[in-house]
Amino acid sequence: MLNKISIFLLSFLPISLILGNFAVNLNIWLISLFLLYHCYKTKNWNWIKDDIFKLLIIFYFYLIINSAVLYYLDTTKYNNADGLFRSLTFIKFVFLAYAFKLLVIEKNIFDNIFKFWCLIISIVILDIFFEKIFGYNVLGYSSVDHTRIVSFFKDETVVGTLILCFGYIIATYFLSQNLTLKSKIFFNIFLFIVPICILITGERSNFIKGSIIFFLILFFIIKTKMLITKKKTITSCIFILLLTLFLNENVFFKQTAALQRIINVKNPEKFIDRFKGIHYIFHYNIALEIFKDFPISGVGNKNFRIVACNDRKYINKAFDFNNQRSYIGCSTHPHQIHFELLAEHGLIGYFFFFYIMFIFLKKNLILFNSSNNIFVFTPAVYLLIFLIPLLPSGAIFSTFNGTMFWIIFSIANLNLNKKYID
Repeated sequence: MLNKISIFLLSFLPISLILGNFAVNLNIWLISLFLLYHCYKTKNWNWIKDDIFKLLIIFYFYLIINSAVLYYLDTTKYNNADGLFRSLTFIKFVFLAYAFKLLVIEKNIFDNIFKFWCLIISIVILDIFFEKIFGYNVLGYSSVDHTRIVSFFKDETVVGTLILCFGYIIATYFLSQNLTLKSKIFFNIFLFIVPICILITGERSNFIKGSIIFFLILFFIIKTKMLITKKKTITSCIFILLLTLFLNENVFFKQTAALQRIINVKNPEKFIDRFKGIHYIFHYNIALEIFKDFPISGVGNKNFRIVACNDRKYINKAFDFNNQRSYIGCSTHPHQIHFELLAEHGLIGYFFFFYIMFIFLKKNLILFNSSNNIFVFTPAVYLLIFLIPLLPSGAIFSTFNGTMFWIIFSIANLNLNKKYID
């Protein structure tokens, strides 16, 4: 019975992400409560002695204390209880980080979860191609921006993020197993399609990240897992990506917009001017200005939006977005994890978070080096790519992006058990 509940709750994660924040939060809290119940029934509390868990708990209490101090002292004059509430509820991500490690106690549980994930993501991939061809998805949803894809997300252009999170994990999990020829063919094609699928969604940052992950997987995967040689696979993929890029005007425009800004600069002294209209650059600039004023503690969890939307001192007029300064300055987060941590959590939160990630990823990469299992490599490299500076990313503490980050973290954490590593 416990195993069936584990399979259901963990299998439902990608569906809950599609359904929206309420479904995601409900799913994660149910996983958290079931995890505690499962540990109570099995009398397994050894995980609380784990060094990564201890570090995450320390980080959790730092978030609470920092948010509480900033809230009651009101150092920014704009603080509210939302940041403190988000810090308190961050514990759900700590539990999620250990969900796979504690609830996946048998390999067949993992197999069932990944088979269901594969079904869901395959449906989403087909729907992405359907929308690209017909202009709307199978439910009739269409994007206001004709260069982007919404798929089942109705009015949000984030489906590429979902594919980036689950696509490579699913493909490399099954490719790390002993497969029949039919299964091997399917998951080779699945791996091949993921970067193409992300490309046509029009999400530039995710395409860059996805391409890096894809080529790193091809470089490190054992050649016996591939249908054709790595050289032919890479050549074929590059050819199809370029073909997709140049044959579709919308895809070409979306994916090359940043490059066009650089190429079209005639006066090197005006180089920076080509990027002043990019709202991400504007958010980065505001985050840095906030960090300069609050370098130690930042302005507190979820307070970037409060400060950026209300304090006009952070609106740098050099960075203009169609003269809509009130719009461009007001954002929920800086759209980049490094700037988010610096602006909202200061140097203390920034360095502590990356210290945890350094220790954790070091363990995973050492394990991959000894096991040569591509499934150990994929979640670790996903986390590394997620942390790339400057490239736009979602908020690490938000429901949607935060959940996907900690799902991958949780899978990487399970791998450290070496239970299912060949």
